[in-house]
Amino acid sequence: MIVIKFGGTSVGNSQRVSNAIDIVSERREQKPIVVVSALAGVTNELVAATEAARASDSARVDEIIRAVRQRHEDVAIQLVQQKIDFFETFTRQLDKQIEQIHTILRGIALLGEITPRAKDKVVAIGEKLSSVLFAYSMMMRALPGEHVHSEDVVVTDNHFGEAAPLMGPTRENAQRVLIPLIERGRIPVMGGFIGRTEDGATTTLGRGGSDYSAAIVGAAVGADEIQIWTDVDGMMTCDPRLIPNARVIDHISYVEAAELAWFGAKVLHPKTIAPAVELGIPVRVVNTHNVTSPGTLVDADGGSHTHGPRAIAVKRSIAVVQMTANAMLGAHGFLARLFAIFEQLEVSVDLITTSEVSVSVTIDEKHNLAKLIEKLKPVADVEVLENQSIIAVVGRNLMKNTEVGARVFESLQGIDIAMFSLGTSGLNLSIVVNDSDADRAVKSVHRALFENAAVGAA
Repeated sequence: MIVIKFGGTSVGNSQRVSNAIDIVSERREQKPIVVVSALAGVTNELVAATEAARASDSARVDEIIRAVRQRHEDVAIQLVQQKIDFFETFTRQLDKQIEQIHTILRGIALLGEITPRAKDKVVAIGEKLSSVLFAYSMMMRALPGEHVHSEDVVVTDNHFGEAAPLMGPTRENAQRVLIPLIERGRIPVMGGFIGRTEDGATTTLGRGGSDYSAAIVGAAVGADEIQIWTDVDGMMTCDPRLIPNARVIDHISYVEAAELAWFGAKVLHPKTIAPAVELGIPVRVVNTHNVTSPGTLVDADGGSHTHGPRAIAVKRSIAVVQMTANAMLGAHGFLARLFAIFEQLEVSVDLITTSEVSVSVTIDEKHNLAKLIEKLKPVADVEVLENQSIIAVVGRNLMKNTEVGARVFESLQGIDIAMFSLGTSGLNLSIVVNDSDADRAVKSVHRALFENAAVGAA
């Protein structure tokens, strides 16, 4: 079995849906399970509708929902109108979901507030509609697609907006719902991003949730491979929008891919890797618009390369918090006191550097920054540098390649560095610079490591 996930840009219009169905058809012998995102932009529109409802702007709500409905009907007309019974069944489903949206939005307008639970119920409808549309379109092509409600499979906690899967009951549901369909030669089609609590409330999995859904489903059924079909040729040595001549990485390890994702690479969401890693399921990132490209294979091995840089990622708009206190000198438990404050405020840290009397960290949860400074001041002198970016060079055994550090620092001449970090694992060499210098720094480092007689493996 394989899990095939299509992102919003891969199902953005009728031609792209048709191309995606071709991809499924070519892999029919591999017993695919299909997971689809909402049509490109629809989730943002649904979020905007909830905001308009909270502001009691009924005209704007109606305008948005009409446009969402029309968009799905337009795609359906192109794909399933030839069989009038399919089209009429789809439009009935469409109208049912649209009426449900209106009911929830009327409640939001009445209360003047959006609860996380209500918001999840609204934004989940984008994936519900796209998955129904995809399944019906497959049937038009004589493929045995069968729509499956994601909530009937993925069970989560009740952390609305960013729910976590409960793998035990999810695995039970997958074996009960999906496996019998596969055994009968059917192709299950599910919406990504969506789950349900044990007491029946709809949840969403947060940013990148459809990738996460694919990995959760893949782990639940014990898939042989999870394929993430997107709009780029795979994971690359850098964001191609910033570096047009960035190269595709053909093979990379789980830990390298996760590190890149955490530090800003957009192709894979950091959480996507976790369910696959647990069971050793390979993840392949491939391009819906360039099916001849082999893409990037992500697995435990990561290829035969033993050392060297693989790619560069950039994480923007972070803050550096520098804490200094003479009390740290030779003191026991001082760091524990500092980081207990971070834990109390649920502030995550990306990078840490320490000396005898100071600690510097980077954070991106700026909403808690003022509280953090207030709590830290009785313990240490605090200085904060805002509007910073982390430039992360990710690879293997970077400490064993003396050229890497030398080339990086040479390439950054004339750019102020606020912080530098290289762990003993040699997985990530990170430099912190001003946001305004980030693009220039990334281009210089990429040129030094991957373009001018590339160092090590790429």
